[in-house]
Amino acid sequence: MIEELLARSPRNGVYFTVCVDGRGGSGKSTFAELLVAELPGLALVHGDDYFEPVDDPLSWGEFNEARFDDEVLSRIRAGDRRIPLRPYDFPAAGLGPERVVTVERGLVVDRWFSFALDVPWDVRIWVETPADVCLERGLARDGAVALGERARLTWETVWQPREDRYIEETSPLELADLVIDGTRPFR
Repeated sequence: MIEELLARSPRNGVYFTVCVDGRGGSGKSTFAELLVAELPGLALVHGDDYFEPVDDPLSWGEFNEARFDDEVLSRIRAGDRRIPLRPYDFPAAGLGPERVVTVERGLVVDRWFSFALDVPWDVRIWVETPADVCLERGLARDGAVALGERARLTWETVWQPREDRYIEETSPLELADLVIDGTRPFR
């Protein structure tokens, strides 16, 4: 199916752009990594590399939208084949070293809310996973042991309500070229 979608001419005129979207904890990153491993010539950018701490009593972080647009999205729109990234390094509490992603055939971006980003996506993939499953996965991933109830409170009162609004406003199941069941093995 994806190979068929990639048989068309790329919208940016240079290489294919694929976004993998879904709730936090849906399996976006896992699916995107599998996609890149299975389809030669695809590079990968993780949107979570642009998740940074914020000074907020409830939420410990947000996506740095301006930096993501400047470093990644503007280059995709321009068809740049070299995309320098500066992922945020939480243990070091700052930007990590620059690494360059070189795009050959196409670029896969796994990112929360990516259907709404200003990019001419060639393929939009939605990973459909129930909110309760995502919550448990997210708490396990985000260190609920270290953050305690703060992690659950943030997921339930900040992030999941944002996802619900995004899903209601964007209708990703209708926009998606492909919907993947995030509760089943991807292979």
